[in-house]
Amino acid sequence: MDITVDHRVNFPRTLVFETMRDHMPDLAPYLPNVDGIEVRERKEPAAGVVELVNFWKAAKTEIPNVARPFVDQSKLNWIDRAKWTQGDWNCAWKLEVGFMPERVKCAGQTQYVEEGPERTLVRMRGKLELDLKGLLPGLIARSATPSVEAFIVKMVQPNFEKTIDALVKYLESKKA
Repeated sequence: MDITVDHRVNFPRTLVFETMRDHMPDLAPYLPNVDGIEVRERKEPAAGVVELVNFWKAAKTEIPNVARPFVDQSKLNWIDRAKWTQGDWNCAWKLEVGFMPERVKCAGQTQYVEEGPERTLVRMRGKLELDLKGLLPGLIARSATPSVEAFIVKMVQPNFEKTIDALVKYLESKKA
């Protein structure tokens, strides 16, 4: 299932790109569904290339009250593996969810497009694949997978948009 987000922000491309790459943990207070973001690894294998591993902890409020006693809250997280390339203003990313990581695959790219000196288009394209084989009987898994994928994408896509909104709030707080 495709994930598509186009979001315009009124800040220069360099600032948007570098903030998303270098200050992601600082955006967590502006994300109501995230308790924290921790940089677990940072490598700079070549000039203009940064490889990051970020650990995201989901807020407990993301679980409905009635389900909280049954959900392992330690698995409400995801790992974001990203390769940032300054030369083409691109971030290739892969998400690993804490819950059923072997069944959920989510990867894509985010392109930072300059639309003027103070305007950037953040263009995110990704794919989410869900594997329910072995979890549900074959026919049910084949028929349920597209619906479950669509449901997950409807949750994931707004979270990407909220991250860009958090970036804007963070940058605006720095202007003040």
